[in-house]
Amino acid sequence: MIQESRAPTLTHHRPLSFSTSFQEDLVTFTIDTIQGDNANKTPLSDQVEEINFRIKDNDGVYFDHTAYVLKMREGVGTAPTAADSIFVAYKGMLLNLNRFDERTNPIWFESLSVVKGFSALMPYIKSAAAPTINSDGTYAFDGFGSAAIFMPSALGYYNDSRSVPAYSPLIFAVDLFTYNTTDHDGDSVPTHLEDLDGDNYFDDDTDSDGLPNFRDDDDDNDGILTRTEYDANNDGIADDTDNDGTPDYLDKD
Repeated sequence: MIQESRAPTLTHHRPLSFSTSFQEDLVTFTIDTIQGDNANKTPLSDQVEEINFRIKDNDGVYFDHTAYVLKMREGVGTAPTAADSIFVAYKGMLLNLNRFDERTNPIWFESLSVVKGFSALMPYIKSAAAPTINSDGTYAFDGFGSAAIFMPSALGYYNDSRSVPAYSPLIFAVDLFTYNTTDHDGDSVPTHLEDLDGDNYFDDDTDSDGLPNFRDDDDDNDGILTRTEYDANNDGIADDTDNDGTPDYLDKD
């Protein structure tokens, strides 16, 4: 059974602050003690937003955990959901600031394939403006968002990583350049809407056929594809022909 791990503390024997520097529009994330030249800095613990999660163990039992989000730069675009495909640069650190992973050149990730704390950070960052194409064919992004999450091991690797000590709380600092809204099964229902109970686990299986809805192109197993039933009148709202409160694509009747 997964036991609740201790949430990362944002205090030290001296208060902590963070600072950023901008080189070619990149954010350099550093943490330091409040003393000397930093004496007038605002403590890190006064700058974070607390977010809470219910984490499910292998027996389906939920445990409550707390993480902390630090917004360093908002970004000028829009924010992805925790289920979208994201184009990011990032740095992963232990609480002692030892770095265990880093990507300075952006990379695409499927949010559902990364640790839960990483994907949970995404709704708190906005993307950049539309990219411009350089003369050499590369892309340039302006105004991208940057944020960090401080999280307990249950939102990270818990005891299952070769590069991170077991049960380690983690810090991820992330720059978000752009993202794509995902529809993993191509059924016209965005993946983030397939989490019907809102528990941040994409294991909802309406027709109990062994395929979670976000991987199932016929969510109610009535022989009519979800993409056909979802919004036949194209009004942007899931159809409910018999007005029983269950949309057609989830309703066999």
